[in-house]
Amino acid sequence: MKTFTEELLRLFSSKTRCTILELMAKGYDHPEDLAKKLDLTRQGIDKHLIELHDWGLLERNAIFPPDGRPKIVYELTGECRQLLSALEKVGESYKESMIDRAETEMGNLDTRLADGELDEELYYRKVRDIKKRWRYHILKNEKD
Repeated sequence: MKTFTEELLRLFSSKTRCTILELMAKGYDHPEDLAKKLDLTRQGIDKHLIELHDWGLLERNAIFPPDGRPKIVYELTGECRQLLSALEKVGESYKESMIDRAETEMGNLDTRLADGELDEELYYRKVRDIKKRWRYHILKNEKD
């Protein structure tokens, strides 16, 4: 049986669901608008919205325009906003620790190069390997 945290991670492992939450935080609220923005079918968006609603991350409301059919709109719940904020803080903290670890490794290489333990070619190769392994360009928001 999966734990609650594993299920929550599964929920957020969908790029589409994460993008929906991001767009909703920016003011999108109608499934049709989300479908157009994401270039997905309305049924596909509805499936994600229902799951997010079932998890208590979205509220569903009906708007009754004076002329026409009612529209169903969604908005982030307060709990969802708190969860997203907490995830952002945890992610940033983890990112900083990864940067520190990568930079410590590279600093150790700098010392070894300065002490003559490494030649320059090997030094640069090892630095490239560290940056690749730690996805340093992503951590530092740099281009490849």
